[in-house]
Amino acid sequence: MKNIEILAPVGSMEVLEAAIQAGCDAIYCALPSFGARAYANNFTWEQMKEVLKRCHSLNIKVHVTMNTLLFEQEIEQAYQQAKRLHEMGVDALIVQDLGLIHLLHERLPQLVVHASTQLSVTQVEQIEQLKKLGVKRVVLARECSLEQVKAAVQTGMEVEVFVHGAICICYSGQCLFSSIEYDRSGNRGMCAQPCRMPYKLYQDGKPILEKEQYFLSPKDLSLIEQVRELEELGVCSIKIEGRMKSKEYVYECVHQVYEVLHGKTLGKKEQKELQVTFNRGFTKGHLYDQRGNALMNTQTSNHQGILIGHVIGQKGKRVRVKLQDSLHQNDGIRFVWKTGSLGFRLNYLYDTQGKLIAQAKAGQIVEINMKDRLPAQTKLIKTIDTTLQKEIDQTIEKKQRKVAVSCHLACKGPGYPLECTLSENGHCVTWISEELADVAKNRPCDEEILRRQFSKTKDSFIEIQSFRFALDVPFFFPLGALNHIRNQAIDAFYEEKTKANPIIEKTYDVKIEPQKIVERHWIQEKIHSSMEGLADLRYNVTNSYAIACLLRLGFSCIELSLECKDKDIQAMLTGFKERYGFEAPVMVYLYGKRRLMIMNHCVVNTALKDGQRKNCALCHRHSFYLKGKDQKEYLLEGDAKCHMCIFEKEAWNDLDKIAYYKQLGIQNFHLFFLREDALKKAKILKEFQAGVQE
Repeated sequence: MKNIEILAPVGSMEVLEAAIQAGCDAIYCALPSFGARAYANNFTWEQMKEVLKRCHSLNIKVHVTMNTLLFEQEIEQAYQQAKRLHEMGVDALIVQDLGLIHLLHERLPQLVVHASTQLSVTQVEQIEQLKKLGVKRVVLARECSLEQVKAAVQTGMEVEVFVHGAICICYSGQCLFSSIEYDRSGNRGMCAQPCRMPYKLYQDGKPILEKEQYFLSPKDLSLIEQVRELEELGVCSIKIEGRMKSKEYVYECVHQVYEVLHGKTLGKKEQKELQVTFNRGFTKGHLYDQRGNALMNTQTSNHQGILIGHVIGQKGKRVRVKLQDSLHQNDGIRFVWKTGSLGFRLNYLYDTQGKLIAQAKAGQIVEINMKDRLPAQTKLIKTIDTTLQKEIDQTIEKKQRKVAVSCHLACKGPGYPLECTLSENGHCVTWISEELADVAKNRPCDEEILRRQFSKTKDSFIEIQSFRFALDVPFFFPLGALNHIRNQAIDAFYEEKTKANPIIEKTYDVKIEPQKIVERHWIQEKIHSSMEGLADLRYNVTNSYAIACLLRLGFSCIELSLECKDKDIQAMLTGFKERYGFEAPVMVYLYGKRRLMIMNHCVVNTALKDGQRKNCALCHRHSFYLKGKDQKEYLLEGDAKCHMCIFEKEAWNDLDKIAYYKQLGIQNFHLFFLREDALKKAKILKEFQAGVQE
């Protein structure tokens, strides 16, 4: 008997059905606004109603992601969306923005809020702070160790852990690479995925390797075989990444997790089926302290499929392949050799006699159309398995997930209605028929007849698990009438299970005063604020409610996010003063190379040593940087605990805006120096001092 929730990603109605039939306990999805996957097939409001009814009828919970950072002009709109979702009956919202979390806690205390993985929660201190904000569950950062998971569970907070899917190599919520370099904010659902791009690595100005590599691209997480261990630790929910993935991917992931939780051991067949739906190579990730090449795939960042054969020769415009696994017409395939690859759908497949065939088995030699010359031993991989797709489609269509219901049937006799009571999991409905019973001229409606007719629930969401009867005097109903009564009772039960609960909205309390710091540990314990009471850039503050939230938690100065433009800063500070009656005690980043990423991974150690990050110190003895295809350079800086940061090469400089910021009431400024020489530092400090003294 499992005691852990399987949480599935859903981006369409088709994928929803796959997740349901595979055995999920909950799904997470999004509307077009405020979800961290702006390019996903997000649901409309009408579709969301359908999703809620379909899921709630089957006791499946619905979590809606609203896990983007919000600017001042968006916060009220986001609140109204959250309120409407609450009215519709969503089971939880997954939220990143501290301002929205704070506002929802104040106005809608009944609404269940989960802290998104974008909040980068790894420490007990963070969880205790989130408790004060009414958060009921934390989605732990993927960088957590098993010990950190144990500690999180012991706080009493519900703990959710990712077990399968894509990994961000940067701590979630802390990546500004896409935002700063491509003007597409990952924290606002528009990531350009610079981590999946190739780069060259340079040491002291010289390239280390001739060929570009995917130095920032991790493998996909896969902990499906470890889910029982997480269950034993007390984790309440295991989450699968992939709101933009296919129904086959979602079905396989959910189904395999379900099977493992119910005692099944997975074999090679299941592993291949999982791999062919999508994989960049699999890793157990930070949870099991996998490092270097066990964590990363530096050779490619796309779907790896499964190896099914090798090129053994070429004749004319066809290549000959020796298969080690099955191949079918219309499968997706890719030829991969040392210096390149070529992928396509397999429209034509031939045997060695040149005859068209629909399929081939392991061990066979086949021919495939190919104009280009391919090197011997070129690999053939399968990226789409049409046979598996058909099998999954058939399984989804054949399966009919239902809820087991108890049925109580009662009738006092001729002239009285039939009462049908359906009950399950705290839900109970009694349907009293409009039709009245007749005198039984022949065989009365006994228990056998009633059981047979009321068990006919094939086209509904229920199945009758048990019957009870209270039949006082023999009576009769036509079979058509019994069927009608059964269907009406089921409809009434459906309405009962899918109705939304009324909400209570509270007035927002605007009382707030600046305080000295009480608890300030927010991101990793290894990082400490250099200013007492400062909530720094890691808090991603983009609206006035987030400022208020952090002041209430005890901070005395709030640094504004680098994602804020001047108009956003002005709107935020104006809104704060109008609401609370005093100037917000904030700081802005005025000068310095902006940090694009912070990683629990070392690019340098992985490229030049074994990736284990032990007694290396290479990054402290040499200067390293990455260069992209666009020729932009990015500095690599490691810390004492072998966490690596990526910085932009040229410093951000807003020193000419000091007077403007002072007019807005800003009195605190952040200057950051990295690789500047003494003369440059002196020049910047002199310019800064002149600006603040004007």
